[in-house]
Amino acid sequence: MAVPVIPGAHRRRPEKLVDHAKIIVHSPTDDLRGHHVDAGRPSTDEVFGHCQRLVGEPELDVAACWAVVVPDPGVGSLTLPEVGARLGGGTSYELHEVAKPHLVNLPLCRPGPCGVVDRSGATVVLYGFEVLGYPSGALRRLASHARVYSAWWNVNFVNCLSLTVNGEVLVAINGLFPGRPENHPNLASWPELTAMGEFFLDYVDEDFTGRDDGWDWRAGFLTAIELATGVRLDRQWLDVEHPYLVFSGPIAE
Repeated sequence: MAVPVIPGAHRRRPEKLVDHAKIIVHSPTDDLRGHHVDAGRPSTDEVFGHCQRLVGEPELDVAACWAVVVPDPGVGSLTLPEVGARLGGGTSYELHEVAKPHLVNLPLCRPGPCGVVDRSGATVVLYGFEVLGYPSGALRRLASHARVYSAWWNVNFVNCLSLTVNGEVLVAINGLFPGRPENHPNLASWPELTAMGEFFLDYVDEDFTGRDDGWDWRAGFLTAIELATGVRLDRQWLDVEHPYLVFSGPIAE
């Protein structure tokens, strides 16, 4: 099936994509052009503090979806059209040139999902695709020969933090009702999450009352993803224009 692409969508210099993405990469070896240069990976406390401040921003406070796709070793990075094809599962899409994330996330009348997609080195980052908040077919397709870390919450605090690996959802956690580590048999696949001592409850939630400690689970979601991938979402990334995908209808399950 032919995929309609807006004229000019691919005319941007490829290095421009990488320049935008490098703003959010945490690595002591990358040339970050003055942004986030560290002697090494930041500590869990530093990352959590950053994410706790960030989730108060308008683009994240009420509702958000942030996903990072990490290809398997030896597998090349997905191109943006490949991401569109995997997400859609047969639903046609348009790859638009650039827009700021808050414009893409506005509740405008569209035939199907819309969200930002860009590259960060070998990884792909996505913002605004609510469909990635569920253990869905879109997540499984996106995770072919890859790992997909996804954080999502909406205005009603319905939420999900997930890890999908090679087409299988291994971890799916509700931040308000995370349970105890032993409730999640595949946590070994996400060691950075288990290292966050406050993420899980320290009691058995027999009455399913959820968190009562005021711990910021939204910041915890983003922290777990950054610790696992080395990719940081920050204010500067939210202020920069990125390519975005618009689908012609509901994404196939």
